[in-house]
Amino acid sequence: MVVFDIPFASVGPGLWLLQKNEAEFGEFCSRDDALACAIAEGRRIEAARARARVVLNIEGNDGHWRAFDTSIKPV
Repeated sequence: MVVFDIPFASVGPGLWLLQKNEAEFGEFCSRDDALACAIAEGRRIEAARARARVVLNIEGNDGHWRAFDTSIKPV
């Protein structure tokens, strides 16, 4: 399983971190850019490995983390 974490809050002005399996994967200028990268990378992983499961953990503005697949459907 591959897990991407997309936090709600930035770590600094205009800086969002994207984590993949609890390791830093990239830095982005917006949360939307981080999410777009996670979706694209997740779909690439799914295409390369048919049995791979990819989960996008997205933190909401309420502080709760929610899990989605690469189609942004809740899992």
